[in-house]
Amino acid sequence: MFKFDKNTVPYHISNMIFYVVTLAVVGLIYYFAFLPPLLEVTTSEFFSSFGFDEFIGSLFFLILIIVPFLLIAGAVYHLIKLIKPGKNVPAEN
Repeated sequence: MFKFDKNTVPYHISNMIFYVVTLAVVGLIYYFAFLPPLLEVTTSEFFSSFGFDEFIGSLFFLILIIVPFLLIAGAVYHLIKLIKPGKNVPAEN
């Protein structure tokens, strides 16, 4: 992502910060852009006439739900690499 050597402490710190900030931005976008229309649309009438269009819309929101989980997984991966460095991390002098 950034101009650091791979598997070094600055590499994992900068990438973890990137994932956390991106997760916060995505969360704000979801809360202010996607939640109000979802709350307005999902009534009993929506589920009584569930068809192909609603199915495609559900797949779209499934993808939107997967993205934050991937961001969390990336942040946790870099946090684990910071706490427990691997064998390839160069020794510090």
